[in-house]
Amino acid sequence: MSDTGTPPVIPADLQQYDSYEIDPKWQVKFTIIWTTALALFALITLPSILRGCRRWMEELFGITENWHDKYTRVGDEKKESYFGGGLLLPPRPKRVIVARILSTMGSVFYWTPPGIGLNVGQMILIAGYAAVVVVCICTSAELVTNPNRAGFLVLAQLTPVFLFSSKNTALSLLLPPFFAYTRLNVLHRWASRTLFLAALLHGSLWINNHLVWDIQILGQQKETSGVAAFGVLCAIVLTSLRPVRAWAWGIFYWVHFLAVPAFFITVCYHTIYAPPWIFPPIAIYAFDLLMRAGRFRLKDARLVPVDDEMTIIHIPDCDGGFQAGQHLRLRVFFGGRMFESHPLSIISAPSSSSGSTTCLTAADMDAYYRSDCNSLIIQASANESGTVQGPGILLGARAVGDWTKALNKHARDWIRESVIVNDKDENVTGAPSMTKVRKVMPMSVPVHVLFDGPYGGCSIDLWTFDRVLLVAGGSGATFAIGCMDALVALCARPPPPGLHAPRTRKIHFVWCMRSFGYLNWFAPLLRAIARTAAAASVRLTMTAYVTCMCSPEEVDVPGLVVRIGGRPDVSRLVRGVAVGHIGTTTRGSEEDLCTCGCVDEALKAQEEDEDEESLAGDVEKGKGVVRGQKQESVGVCASGPETMIREATNAVAGYAVEGREVGFHAEVFAM
Repeated sequence: MSDTGTPPVIPADLQQYDSYEIDPKWQVKFTIIWTTALALFALITLPSILRGCRRWMEELFGITENWHDKYTRVGDEKKESYFGGGLLLPPRPKRVIVARILSTMGSVFYWTPPGIGLNVGQMILIAGYAAVVVVCICTSAELVTNPNRAGFLVLAQLTPVFLFSSKNTALSLLLPPFFAYTRLNVLHRWASRTLFLAALLHGSLWINNHLVWDIQILGQQKETSGVAAFGVLCAIVLTSLRPVRAWAWGIFYWVHFLAVPAFFITVCYHTIYAPPWIFPPIAIYAFDLLMRAGRFRLKDARLVPVDDEMTIIHIPDCDGGFQAGQHLRLRVFFGGRMFESHPLSIISAPSSSSGSTTCLTAADMDAYYRSDCNSLIIQASANESGTVQGPGILLGARAVGDWTKALNKHARDWIRESVIVNDKDENVTGAPSMTKVRKVMPMSVPVHVLFDGPYGGCSIDLWTFDRVLLVAGGSGATFAIGCMDALVALCARPPPPGLHAPRTRKIHFVWCMRSFGYLNWFAPLLRAIARTAAAASVRLTMTAYVTCMCSPEEVDVPGLVVRIGGRPDVSRLVRGVAVGHIGTTTRGSEEDLCTCGCVDEALKAQEEDEDEESLAGDVEKGKGVVRGQKQESVGVCASGPETMIREATNAVAGYAVEGREVGFHAEVFAM
C-alpha cells in the first residue's frame, strides 16, 4: 500500500463540538472549585476544630449515661474537663485588637434585609455558587444546538446538594457548630434550586431542538426517561417550597423520601454518564443513616403538661454526649404517632464530668410534680452515695402544631383519667371538675421516647466574652436557658491550677412572651440558675417582656424583672450590656399589647418607674448607653422567630461595624 502521508488536520473552528468528551471535564472543574472552597473554610476554622476535638469525640456516638459518677458537683470536676478540655488564655492587647478587627470585618456579613430570610454572608455564598454553575455551563458551550453541558452540571451538583442536607457528615461531625446541618440547610435549598434551573435549561433546549427538527419527543427511551426524570424533579422542588413545609410537612417528607430514589433510577435510564455521580450522594446518605442508627436511644421519659400550651419532656439518666443549646430529633410513642420525629432544643446542660456541668438537679424538677405523686424523678433525686443527680435531658414542646398539640392533649387526658380512677377509689361519683384537674396539674405522664442526636449547638464560645446577652422569643427560651445554665455553672466553678477563669462577668437574659403565665413554663429552672449565679462571681439579670397580664400568677424567680411591652429594641440592649448597663429599663413596643385592659394599671406604674430612673440618670433616654464608659466584648445569642432574629442580626452588625468585639449566634425557630 502506498504511503499517502499525514492525514489532514481539521481546523479547530471547523471541528464538530464533541459534548461527551468536553462537558465531563467541566463536571470535574466544578467539583474541584466547590471542594476547594469548602477546604478553605475548614482551614480557617482549624483552631476551633482543634479546641473542640475532645467534645467531638464525646458527641460522636450520641447521648451517654454515666454509671459511675451520676453527678459532678460544682467545684469537684476533673481538671481536664474544664472548658471541655480546652484552655482559655488570658486576653492580650494584640489579641483583643485582632478580635475587634475581625469582628468589624465580619459585621458586614450579618446584615439581613427584610423579606429575604438571608443575611449578606449567605447571599454571597449562594451567589458565588450560582455564578460558578453558570460559568461552568456557559463557557465555550454551544447550548442552543447541544445543551448537554447543563445536564452534565445537574449530575455534578447532586453531591453538594446531599452533603449540605445530611445531618451526619464530615462537615457536621468534624467542623465547629457553625457547619451544623441547620446552618448548611439554606445552602442545600438554593443548590437544589440551581440544580433544578440547570435541568430546566437542559430539558427546554432539547425539546426546542426536537420541535425545530420535527423529532418525536416521547417514544425513545432517552427522551422518555429524561422527561420522567424532570417530572420527578419538579415534584421534589414544588413540594419543598416553604408553604408546603409549613402547612403539610408530611407531604414534603414523603415526596422527598419516595421521589429522590425515583429520580436516581430515571436519570440512570436517561444517560449512561449518571452512575458515577449517583454513588457519592448514596454514600453520603448511607453514612448519615449509619450514624443515626448509632445515635438512636430508646428511653423512658415523663411528660409534664405545665399548661395547655407547653409540655416539658423529661428524659432522666442522660448525663453526657451533648452540649447546651443542641437539639434532638424526638419520637414519642403515643396515639399511633411513633413515626413522627420533631427537633426540640435541650434546656439543660450535661451533668457528667465531661464537658460542662449544670446548675440543675433532679430535685429541681420536683416543682413540676404533685407532692403526693410517686414520681420516678423524685425517687431518683439521690443515689446510694447521697450524691445529687443531674436532671438528665429536659425538652420543651410548645403546643403550636398538630403533633405538639396532640402530645399536650395526651398528657392532660392521661391526668384526667388518673383523677377519675382516684375518685372511684374514694367512692366519688361523676367526672372531676376542671378546678380539681387544675389542682392536680401538672403531674408526670410516663411514656417511651426514641431520639437521635445531638445536632447543632451554639457557634460561639460564650465564656470568652466579658458580657453575654441572651435574647429569646416565646419557645426560643429553651435554647437560651440551656446556654445560660451551662455558662452560669461554668462561671461558678473555680478554675484548676494553671488555667484562667472564664471572662464572663455579666449575663443578661431577655425573654419576650405574650402572656405573663408563660413564666411558669421554666420558673423552677430559672430559680435554680439564679441561685447558682448568686453564689458565683457572675452577675445575672433576667427581664421578661409580656404583652398580656390576663394570667397574673405569682412567679418567684430571684432577679427577674417583668416589663409590660412587646419586643424591646435589641440594638439598645446590645449597647447597654456592652457598657455595663444591664438594660432592665429598656422599654418594649406597645403595638402588640393586650386590648382587654389587663395591662393598663401595670403599664402606668411602669411608666412612673421609668421617669424616676431617667431623672436619676440611670439611663440616657432614647439611647440606653452611658457615654464615656469602657465597652467590653459582648457575646449575643438570639433564638426565636425570624423577625426577631433579623432585628438582632442587624443590631449586632451595627454595633460591630464601630470596631467593637462582638460574637453572634442565631437560632431560628421556623420551618
